[in-house]
Amino acid sequence: MIFKHSPRVSASRRRRLLPLLLVPGIAFTTAARAEEGDVLRPYVGVSVTHDDNILGTSNAAIAAGTPKLSDTARRIEAGLLFDKTISQQRLTANINLDHTSFNRFSNLNYNGRDIAANWNWHVGNQLEGNLGATHSRTLTSVQDSVTRNAAVDNGLPNQLPNVRTQNRQYFDGAWLLHPSWRLRGGLSHYELSYEQQGPQIADRRVDDGEIGFDYLARSGSSIGVQYRRADGDFPNSPLANYKQDEVKARIDWKVSGKTDLLFLAGWVQRDHDQAPASDYSGFNGRVNGTWRVTGKTTLTAGLWREIGALDDQTASYSLNRGISLGAGWEITRQIRLDGIYQHERRDYTPSGLFRKDTINYGALQLSYYPIPKLKVLTSVYRTSQGSDVASNDYRNLGVSIGTRYEF
Repeated sequence: MIFKHSPRVSASRRRRLLPLLLVPGIAFTTAARAEEGDVLRPYVGVSVTHDDNILGTSNAAIAAGTPKLSDTARRIEAGLLFDKTISQQRLTANINLDHTSFNRFSNLNYNGRDIAANWNWHVGNQLEGNLGATHSRTLTSVQDSVTRNAAVDNGLPNQLPNVRTQNRQYFDGAWLLHPSWRLRGGLSHYELSYEQQGPQIADRRVDDGEIGFDYLARSGSSIGVQYRRADGDFPNSPLANYKQDEVKARIDWKVSGKTDLLFLAGWVQRDHDQAPASDYSGFNGRVNGTWRVTGKTTLTAGLWREIGALDDQTASYSLNRGISLGAGWEITRQIRLDGIYQHERRDYTPSGLFRKDTINYGALQLSYYPIPKLKVLTSVYRTSQGSDVASNDYRNLGVSIGTRYEF
């Protein structure tokens, strides 16, 4: 894939429980993957996740006597992977269906799905790109689906789960004009909606397009410039409608055979149709680095300052500044250990909300392959959020164990 852009949907104001075969937010996937040459591969999985503060109850509320409620979620899943190469064309697809059930908040049980298809197309040796679509249905967060007082009084919520559905269609392509020059571009359409009763102000539709021009060095590095335009429509909250323009430099630097750096930085202008007080204009940038220390050890790091879309009922975006550190260690051919730490400051002031949050998140994940097709994962994660709004100041700790078998 050359590139794909979609509206960034980050965590809601409290860390959600994700009873998956991965630590929430960790920078590696556990989805079953068909190796190149595989045509069809089904898989099944099961996992259990326990969170000690499922509602994200604030530290102040706990100090005042409000109980910190925990819960355990069980998830079962089944999926099918398709991967077929025909000449230069590669077709891939993934269908994943799952069911999640909770011990305490049992009426939040729901069925989820994740479907994706992609055509990696090629025309000769100069033109290539992607055409595809994705669809997902997942629970947003337990705390967004319950009435706090009902949960405290009865131990059970009195509302339906707030399930989020996301759909995206995209097309992108690159034209190798010359061995040293490349023209690229793409279009996408994104829709986000919530199924809980009543209008959801966070529902949105975003159409975006991008065009870029790169110089390709013989070393594999590249340097270029790109322009992106996004139009966001919030049908239930028209004040949040916006148009966003970005002009950024993009540098993909192969420092050595073991070290890569990717820079993407420039100017972003976000204008709101009916709420000019929420407009934003300023520098946005991100740098990601990867260092393959040995054949079995990899270190990653990221640094960013950028505005991002939020899955939040109070603001349409925030200005985020953060840093992340990650490490992966293949202890043996059957055992792997991964870890991540992330620190981020979110400033909601540009969107008109006087609030600032600081999130610290860490996770460890241990993967074990007793046999080639069976994977067992154990993970632990911790989130600590500070805020100048007392009700958003909280901590939680979670642990997960799961297994997946590929046929």
